[in-house]
Amino acid sequence: MRFNISLILSVVLTAILPMSAAAQAPTRTDIPTAGFPARGPATAPVTIVEFSDFECPFCGRLFPTLKAVENIYLDRVRIVYRQFPLRRIHPLAEKAAEASLCANEQGRFWEMHDSLFGDQEHLTVDALKARAVALKLDTAAFNTCLDSGRQAAAIDKDIEEGMKAGVTGTPAMFINGRMLVGAQPFAAIQAIIEEELQRKKQ
Repeated sequence: MRFNISLILSVVLTAILPMSAAAQAPTRTDIPTAGFPARGPATAPVTIVEFSDFECPFCGRLFPTLKAVENIYLDRVRIVYRQFPLRRIHPLAEKAAEASLCANEQGRFWEMHDSLFGDQEHLTVDALKARAVALKLDTAAFNTCLDSGRQAAAIDKDIEEGMKAGVTGTPAMFINGRMLVGAQPFAAIQAIIEEELQRKKQ
């Protein structure tokens, strides 16, 4: 029996190439974004979901990096913030997270977010209330919210969903579902964004 070598190679390559492509495809995790604080249009081709902690120094390092991402990519990138305070090692992170969500009730999440990361040294309850004054929030409503602890359940849900997605520390990002951990340099984040933008064009 004679074998057609070209035919055999064609069959083998046809079987192998899809497997190779699948093996090289990055792992993606679907992270809910609806209803959470976000900057950038919902139609942006790239979504970065960040699980973060306002007392975390590494999250503080990432803050200006993500600002640079926003300034460069504009409407091509959307950033969604999810809470992940590391309560065991950052005792002030929980209330800081609540403060951001209390500000969010007044449509001012990102102002509080930027204020908290701009000064991570002053996160006591009194300092958080002073920030509300500086940001010209409705301080009575803000203070009532913060003192009540009513945002704690929302934070618990964020932590639970983060843990299910594999988050164990902060900061943790999901760029179109691709996980990136730690205070990554701009170049590392940019590389994934560019890959995702190219993928969207295909």
